[in-house]
Amino acid sequence: MSLPKHVHRVTKKRKGGETVYTFYTRFRNTKEAWPSIALPEPLDRDFLTRLALCEAMERDEKGFLIGGKRLPDLRDKQFWPEAEAGMAAYVRRSRDGVKDFKALVEAFQSESNPFWTALSPSTRRGYKASGDIIVEYIGLDLPAQLTTVDAQEIIDEFGATPAKANQLRAFLSRLMAWGIPRGFSSSNPVEHTEKIPGGEPWVPWPNWAFETLFQHGPFHMQMICMSAFFTGQRQGDVLAMLKPKQGENTIAVRAQKTGKSVWIPIHSAYRKWIDRIPASDSVMLHAGARAASYTSADGFRTEWQKLMRREEFARFRKERIVFHGLRKNAVINLLEVGCTENQVGAICNMSPQMVQHYGREVALRSLAKDAMKLMEARWSEIEPAAFRNRNGT
Repeated sequence: MSLPKHVHRVTKKRKGGETVYTFYTRFRNTKEAWPSIALPEPLDRDFLTRLALCEAMERDEKGFLIGGKRLPDLRDKQFWPEAEAGMAAYVRRSRDGVKDFKALVEAFQSESNPFWTALSPSTRRGYKASGDIIVEYIGLDLPAQLTTVDAQEIIDEFGATPAKANQLRAFLSRLMAWGIPRGFSSSNPVEHTEKIPGGEPWVPWPNWAFETLFQHGPFHMQMICMSAFFTGQRQGDVLAMLKPKQGENTIAVRAQKTGKSVWIPIHSAYRKWIDRIPASDSVMLHAGARAASYTSADGFRTEWQKLMRREEFARFRKERIVFHGLRKNAVINLLEVGCTENQVGAICNMSPQMVQHYGREVALRSLAKDAMKLMEARWSEIEPAAFRNRNGT
Protein backbone atom coordinates (compact mmCIF):
# COMPACT_ATOMS: atom_id res chain seq x y z
CA MET A 1 0.00 0.00 0.00
CA SER A 2 1.34 3.41 -0.96
CA LEU A 3 1.67 5.75 2.04
CA PRO A 4 0.91 9.48 1.94
CA LYS A 5 3.77 11.99 1.79
CA HIS A 6 5.78 12.29 5.05
CA VAL A 7 4.20 9.10 6.43
CA HIS A 8 6.45 6.10 7.11
CA ARG A 9 6.26 2.87 9.08
CA VAL A 10 8.79 1.38 11.49
CA THR A 11 8.93 -2.31 12.39
CA LYS A 12 10.05 -3.24 15.90
CA LYS A 13 10.95 -6.80 16.75
CA ARG A 14 9.53 -8.04 20.04
CA LYS A 15 9.70 -11.37 21.83
CA GLY A 16 6.21 -12.20 20.71
CA GLY A 17 6.78 -11.12 17.13
CA GLU A 18 6.90 -7.85 15.24
CA THR A 19 5.06 -4.59 15.87
CA VAL A 20 4.61 -1.98 13.16
CA TYR A 21 4.30 1.72 14.06
CA THR A 22 3.16 4.54 11.78
CA PHE A 23 4.68 8.02 11.99
CA TYR A 24 4.40 11.40 10.32
CA THR A 25 7.86 13.01 9.89
CA ARG A 26 8.12 16.08 7.72
CA PHE A 27 11.57 16.74 6.16
CA ARG A 28 12.68 13.27 7.20
CA ASN A 29 16.41 12.52 6.88
CA THR A 30 17.33 16.22 6.65
CA LYS A 31 18.67 18.76 9.14
CA GLU A 32 15.20 20.33 9.25
CA ALA A 33 13.46 17.05 10.14
CA TRP A 34 10.51 17.32 12.52
CA PRO A 35 10.14 15.06 15.55
CA SER A 36 8.15 12.01 14.49
CA ILE A 37 4.43 12.19 15.31
CA ALA A 38 2.77 8.84 16.02
CA LEU A 39 -0.31 8.12 13.87
CA PRO A 40 -3.00 5.45 14.01
CA GLU A 41 -2.74 2.57 11.57
CA PRO A 42 -3.61 3.61 7.97
CA LEU A 43 -6.83 1.59 8.02
CA ASP A 44 -7.95 3.12 11.33
CA ARG A 45 -10.86 5.58 10.99
CA ASP A 46 -8.84 8.33 12.81
CA PHE A 47 -5.86 8.03 10.47
CA LEU A 48 -7.01 10.52 7.83
CA THR A 49 -8.22 13.01 10.46
CA ARG A 50 -4.87 13.07 12.24
CA LEU A 51 -2.94 13.12 8.99
CA ALA A 52 -4.91 16.23 7.98
CA LEU A 53 -4.01 17.82 11.32
CA CYS A 54 -0.32 17.04 10.75
CA GLU A 55 -0.47 18.59 7.28
CA ALA A 56 -1.98 21.76 8.78
CA MET A 57 0.66 22.06 11.49
CA GLU A 58 3.64 24.38 11.56
CA ARG A 59 6.70 24.14 13.75
CA ASP A 60 9.20 26.56 15.31
CA GLU A 61 11.90 26.30 17.97
CA LYS A 62 9.27 26.05 20.71
CA GLY A 63 7.22 23.23 19.19
CA PHE A 64 4.11 22.73 17.08
CA LEU A 65 1.38 25.20 16.12
CA ILE A 66 -1.85 24.91 14.17
CA GLY A 67 -3.51 27.99 12.75
CA GLY A 68 -1.14 30.05 14.90
CA LYS A 69 -2.25 28.26 18.10
CA ARG A 70 0.53 26.81 20.28
CA LEU A 71 0.09 23.07 20.93
CA PRO A 72 1.19 21.13 24.02
CA ASP A 73 4.20 18.82 23.99
CA LEU A 74 3.87 15.77 21.74
CA ARG A 75 3.86 13.51 24.79
CA ASP A 76 1.05 15.44 26.45
CA LYS A 77 -2.29 13.64 26.32
CA GLN A 78 -3.91 16.94 25.33
CA PHE A 79 -1.83 17.21 22.14
CA TRP A 80 -4.45 15.77 19.80
CA PRO A 81 -7.51 17.30 21.50
CA GLU A 82 -5.81 20.72 21.37
CA ALA A 83 -4.84 20.16 17.74
CA GLU A 84 -8.44 19.30 16.85
CA ALA A 85 -9.75 22.36 18.71
CA GLY A 86 -7.17 24.57 17.02
CA MET A 87 -8.08 23.24 13.60
CA ALA A 88 -11.79 23.79 14.23
CA ALA A 89 -11.10 27.37 15.31
CA TYR A 90 -8.86 27.89 12.28
CA VAL A 91 -11.66 26.78 9.97
CA ARG A 92 -14.09 29.00 11.87
CA ARG A 93 -11.86 32.00 11.19
CA SER A 94 -12.46 31.65 7.47
CA ARG A 95 -15.97 32.93 8.06
CA ASP A 96 -16.52 36.71 8.12
CA GLY A 97 -17.13 38.39 11.46
CA VAL A 98 -15.35 35.86 13.67
CA LYS A 99 -14.72 37.31 17.12
CA ASP A 100 -11.79 35.32 18.47
CA PHE A 101 -8.74 36.65 20.35
CA LYS A 102 -6.72 37.03 17.16
CA ALA A 103 -9.39 39.33 15.73
CA LEU A 104 -9.66 41.21 19.03
CA VAL A 105 -5.90 41.83 19.27
CA GLU A 106 -5.74 42.92 15.64
CA ALA A 107 -8.65 45.33 16.10
CA PHE A 108 -7.22 46.75 19.34
CA GLN A 109 -3.74 47.25 17.87
CA SER A 110 -5.01 48.74 14.63
CA GLU A 111 -3.71 52.16 13.62
CA SER A 112 -7.34 53.12 13.06
CA ASN A 113 -8.04 52.63 16.78
CA PRO A 114 -7.52 56.04 18.46
CA PHE A 115 -7.14 54.36 21.86
CA TRP A 116 -4.12 52.43 20.53
CA THR A 117 -2.51 55.33 18.69
CA ALA A 118 -2.81 57.56 21.79
CA LEU A 119 -0.60 55.21 23.82
CA SER A 120 3.07 56.06 24.22
CA PRO A 121 5.55 54.13 22.02
CA SER A 122 6.97 52.28 25.03
CA THR A 123 3.50 51.17 26.17
CA ARG A 124 2.68 50.00 22.68
CA ARG A 125 5.89 47.96 22.52
CA GLY A 126 4.99 46.20 25.75
CA TYR A 127 1.40 45.63 24.66
CA LYS A 128 2.57 44.34 21.28
CA ALA A 129 4.70 41.69 23.00
CA SER A 130 1.78 40.66 25.21
CA GLY A 131 -0.55 40.62 22.22
CA ASP A 132 1.79 38.25 20.38
CA ILE A 133 1.66 35.87 23.36
CA ILE A 134 -2.14 35.95 23.45
CA VAL A 135 -2.40 35.25 19.72
CA GLU A 136 0.08 32.39 20.02
CA TYR A 137 -1.57 30.68 22.98
CA ILE A 138 -5.30 31.48 22.70
CA GLY A 139 -5.60 33.35 19.41
CA LEU A 140 -8.29 31.05 18.02
CA ASP A 141 -10.31 30.91 21.25
CA LEU A 142 -13.33 33.15 21.81
CA PRO A 143 -13.06 35.99 24.37
CA ALA A 144 -16.73 35.40 25.22
CA GLN A 145 -15.78 31.95 26.55
CA LEU A 146 -12.76 33.04 28.62
CA THR A 147 -13.15 32.33 32.35
CA THR A 148 -11.20 33.73 35.29
CA VAL A 149 -9.64 30.28 35.75
CA ASP A 150 -8.50 30.26 32.08
CA ALA A 151 -7.00 33.74 32.42
CA GLN A 152 -5.17 32.84 35.64
CA GLU A 153 -3.69 29.73 34.01
CA ILE A 154 -2.32 31.85 31.15
CA ILE A 155 -0.80 34.34 33.63
CA ASP A 156 0.65 31.55 35.78
CA GLU A 157 2.34 30.06 32.69
CA PHE A 158 4.78 32.98 32.88
CA GLY A 159 5.19 32.93 36.67
CA ALA A 160 8.95 32.43 36.36
CA THR A 161 9.16 35.97 34.94
CA PRO A 162 6.78 38.01 37.17
CA ALA A 163 7.20 41.30 35.32
CA LYS A 164 6.30 39.66 32.00
CA ALA A 165 3.37 37.81 33.57
CA ASN A 166 1.94 40.94 35.18
CA GLN A 167 2.35 42.97 32.01
CA LEU A 168 0.48 40.21 30.15
CA ARG A 169 -2.26 40.35 32.80
CA ALA A 170 -2.56 44.14 32.50
CA PHE A 171 -2.81 43.98 28.72
CA LEU A 172 -5.30 41.11 28.72
CA SER A 173 -7.52 42.98 31.17
CA ARG A 174 -7.44 46.17 29.11
CA LEU A 175 -8.02 44.15 25.93
CA MET A 176 -11.08 42.41 27.37
CA ALA A 177 -12.51 45.69 28.69
CA TRP A 178 -12.05 47.30 25.27
CA GLY A 179 -13.74 44.36 23.59
CA ILE A 180 -16.91 44.40 25.71
CA PRO A 181 -18.69 47.31 23.97
CA ARG A 182 -17.48 45.94 20.61
CA GLY A 183 -19.21 42.61 20.95
CA PHE A 184 -16.28 40.34 21.74
CA SER A 185 -17.43 39.53 25.27
CA SER A 186 -19.95 40.57 27.91
CA SER A 187 -17.59 40.68 30.91
CA ASN A 188 -13.94 40.99 31.91
CA PRO A 189 -12.93 37.88 33.90
CA VAL A 190 -9.31 39.07 34.09
CA GLU A 191 -10.33 41.63 36.75
CA HIS A 192 -10.58 38.84 39.31
CA THR A 193 -7.20 37.24 38.58
CA GLU A 194 -4.15 37.59 40.84
CA LYS A 195 -0.82 39.23 40.10
CA ILE A 196 2.37 37.21 40.25
CA PRO A 197 4.35 38.24 43.38
CA GLY A 198 7.66 39.98 42.72
CA GLY A 199 6.63 41.50 39.42
CA GLU A 200 7.74 45.05 40.22
CA PRO A 201 11.37 45.24 39.07
CA TRP A 202 12.18 48.74 40.30
CA VAL A 203 13.13 50.10 43.70
CA PRO A 204 13.64 53.71 44.80
CA TRP A 205 17.16 54.97 44.35
CA PRO A 206 19.32 54.73 47.50
CA ASN A 207 21.81 57.46 48.38
CA TRP A 208 24.79 55.59 46.89
CA ALA A 209 23.06 55.55 43.47
CA PHE A 210 22.84 59.36 43.40
CA GLU A 211 26.47 59.65 44.52
CA THR A 212 27.53 57.34 41.68
CA LEU A 213 25.52 59.29 39.13
CA PHE A 214 26.88 62.66 40.28
CA GLN A 215 30.45 61.37 40.22
CA HIS A 216 30.44 59.43 36.95
CA GLY A 217 27.43 60.54 34.88
CA PRO A 218 27.47 63.44 32.40
CA PHE A 219 25.55 66.55 33.42
CA HIS A 220 22.75 66.16 30.86
CA MET A 221 21.99 62.67 32.24
CA GLN A 222 22.10 63.97 35.82
CA MET A 223 19.66 66.69 34.82
CA ILE A 224 17.16 64.24 33.36
CA CYS A 225 17.32 62.16 36.54
CA MET A 226 16.75 65.25 38.68
CA SER A 227 13.66 66.13 36.67
CA ALA A 228 12.29 62.62 37.29
CA PHE A 229 13.21 62.82 40.99
CA PHE A 230 11.56 66.21 41.62
CA THR A 231 8.47 65.75 39.42
CA GLY A 232 7.79 62.00 39.52
CA GLN A 233 7.02 61.90 35.78
CA ARG A 234 7.55 58.97 33.44
CA GLN A 235 10.68 58.84 31.33
CA GLY A 236 9.02 59.90 28.05
CA ASP A 237 7.22 62.79 29.73
CA VAL A 238 10.43 64.01 31.37
CA LEU A 239 12.20 64.08 28.00
CA ALA A 240 9.33 66.10 26.50
CA MET A 241 9.49 68.86 29.15
CA LEU A 242 9.76 72.43 27.91
CA LYS A 243 12.29 74.76 29.46
CA PRO A 244 10.56 77.10 31.97
CA LYS A 245 11.09 80.77 31.25
CA GLN A 246 12.89 83.03 33.68
CA GLY A 247 10.55 83.77 36.57
CA GLU A 248 8.16 80.90 35.86
CA ASN A 249 7.59 78.72 38.91
CA THR A 250 5.78 75.78 37.28
CA ILE A 251 6.48 73.20 34.59
CA ALA A 252 3.61 72.00 32.40
CA VAL A 253 3.68 68.31 31.47
CA ARG A 254 1.31 66.46 29.14
CA ALA A 255 1.41 62.73 29.94
CA GLN A 256 1.84 60.56 26.85
CA LYS A 257 0.16 57.60 28.55
CA THR A 258 -3.02 59.33 29.74
CA GLY A 259 -3.14 62.50 27.65
CA LYS A 260 -3.68 64.54 30.82
CA SER A 261 -1.78 67.75 31.59
CA VAL A 262 -0.36 68.62 34.99
CA TRP A 263 1.31 71.78 36.24
CA ILE A 264 4.13 71.03 38.65
CA PRO A 265 5.53 73.73 40.97
CA ILE A 266 9.30 73.96 40.73
CA HIS A 267 11.05 73.07 43.99
CA SER A 268 13.79 75.51 45.01
CA ALA A 269 16.47 72.77 44.88
CA TYR A 270 15.23 71.75 41.43
CA ARG A 271 15.39 75.36 40.25
CA LYS A 272 19.13 75.37 41.04
CA TRP A 273 19.58 72.43 38.69
CA ILE A 274 17.56 74.14 35.96
CA ASP A 275 19.67 77.29 36.30
CA ARG A 276 22.81 75.24 35.67
CA ILE A 277 21.64 74.23 32.17
CA PRO A 278 23.90 75.82 29.52
CA ALA A 279 22.25 78.57 27.52
CA SER A 280 20.88 77.50 24.12
CA ASP A 281 18.16 78.38 21.63
CA SER A 282 16.30 75.11 22.29
CA VAL A 283 12.89 75.35 23.94
CA MET A 284 13.34 71.84 25.36
CA LEU A 285 14.55 71.41 28.92
CA HIS A 286 16.73 68.38 28.24
CA ALA A 287 19.47 68.00 25.67
CA GLY A 288 21.06 64.82 24.41
CA ALA A 289 24.74 64.03 24.20
CA ARG A 290 24.96 65.20 20.58
CA ALA A 291 21.72 67.11 19.99
CA ALA A 292 19.77 70.03 21.43
CA SER A 293 16.89 67.67 22.33
CA TYR A 294 15.72 64.08 22.03
CA THR A 295 13.51 63.34 19.02
CA SER A 296 12.36 60.12 20.70
CA ALA A 297 12.81 58.23 23.95
CA ASP A 298 14.84 55.61 22.08
CA GLY A 299 17.79 57.99 21.80
CA PHE A 300 17.84 58.49 25.56
CA ARG A 301 17.48 54.76 26.25
CA THR A 302 20.49 54.04 24.06
CA GLU A 303 22.57 56.59 25.99
CA TRP A 304 21.27 55.31 29.33
CA GLN A 305 22.05 51.68 28.54
CA LYS A 306 25.52 52.65 27.41
CA LEU A 307 26.06 54.50 30.70
CA MET A 308 24.77 51.56 32.75
CA ARG A 309 27.22 49.20 31.02
CA ARG A 310 30.19 51.13 32.41
CA GLU A 311 32.09 49.52 35.26
CA GLU A 312 31.29 52.41 37.61
CA PHE A 313 27.59 51.46 37.37
CA ALA A 314 28.03 47.73 37.97
CA ARG A 315 26.19 48.03 41.28
CA PHE A 316 23.18 49.51 39.45
CA ARG A 317 23.00 46.34 37.38
CA LYS A 318 23.55 44.03 40.35
CA GLU A 319 20.85 45.64 42.52
CA ARG A 320 18.47 46.37 39.62
CA ILE A 321 18.45 50.14 40.03
CA VAL A 322 16.56 51.50 37.01
CA PHE A 323 15.47 54.94 35.82
CA HIS A 324 11.81 54.29 36.67
CA GLY A 325 12.78 53.92 40.33
CA LEU A 326 13.10 57.73 40.48
CA ARG A 327 9.32 57.96 40.06
CA LYS A 328 9.02 55.88 43.20
CA ASN A 329 11.46 58.20 44.98
CA ALA A 330 9.21 61.14 44.15
CA VAL A 331 6.09 59.44 45.52
CA ILE A 332 7.84 58.33 48.72
CA ASN A 333 9.32 61.79 49.33
CA LEU A 334 5.93 63.49 48.96
CA LEU A 335 4.17 60.99 51.21
CA GLU A 336 6.85 61.19 53.90
CA VAL A 337 6.50 64.96 54.22
CA GLY A 338 2.75 64.53 54.79
CA CYS A 339 1.16 64.99 51.35
CA THR A 340 -2.18 63.28 50.78
CA GLU A 341 -2.57 60.65 48.08
CA ASN A 342 -4.55 63.12 45.97
CA GLN A 343 -1.79 65.73 46.30
CA VAL A 344 0.86 63.21 45.28
CA GLY A 345 -1.29 62.11 42.35
CA ALA A 346 -1.71 65.71 41.20
CA ILE A 347 2.07 66.15 40.97
CA CYS A 348 3.10 62.70 39.72
CA ASN A 349 0.12 62.28 37.36
CA MET A 350 -1.12 59.00 38.79
CA SER A 351 -4.28 57.64 40.37
CA PRO A 352 -4.71 57.40 44.17
CA GLN A 353 -4.61 53.60 43.79
CA MET A 354 -1.25 53.77 42.04
CA VAL A 355 0.05 56.18 44.70
CA GLN A 356 -0.92 53.59 47.32
CA HIS A 357 0.86 50.90 45.30
CA TYR A 358 4.06 52.93 44.96
CA GLY A 359 4.01 54.21 48.52
CA ARG A 360 3.07 51.09 50.48
CA GLU A 361 6.58 51.00 52.00
CA VAL A 362 6.01 54.50 53.40
CA ALA A 363 2.78 53.35 55.03
CA LEU A 364 4.58 50.44 56.66
CA ARG A 365 7.40 52.69 57.90
CA SER A 366 4.89 55.21 59.27
CA LEU A 367 3.00 52.48 61.10
CA ALA A 368 6.24 51.16 62.55
CA LYS A 369 7.29 54.65 63.72
CA ASP A 370 3.90 55.27 65.34
CA ALA A 371 4.03 51.86 67.03
CA MET A 372 7.49 52.53 68.46
CA LYS A 373 6.41 55.98 69.72
CA LEU A 374 3.56 54.33 71.63
CA MET A 375 5.94 51.77 73.05
CA GLU A 376 8.36 54.53 74.13
CA ALA A 377 5.55 56.51 75.79
CA ARG A 378 4.20 53.55 77.74
CA TRP A 379 7.42 51.61 78.34
CA SER A 380 7.15 51.98 82.11
CA GLU A 381 3.90 50.02 82.05
CA ILE A 382 5.32 46.98 80.24
CA GLU A 383 9.06 46.95 81.09
CA PRO A 384 9.93 43.57 82.69
CA ALA A 385 11.23 43.76 86.24
CA ALA A 386 14.47 42.04 85.21
CA PHE A 387 15.18 44.93 82.85
CA ARG A 388 14.69 47.48 85.63
CA ASN A 389 16.91 45.57 88.02
CA ARG A 390 19.70 45.19 85.47
CA ASN A 391 19.61 48.83 84.36
CA GLY A 392 19.14 50.20 87.84
CA THR A 393 15.91 51.98 86.96
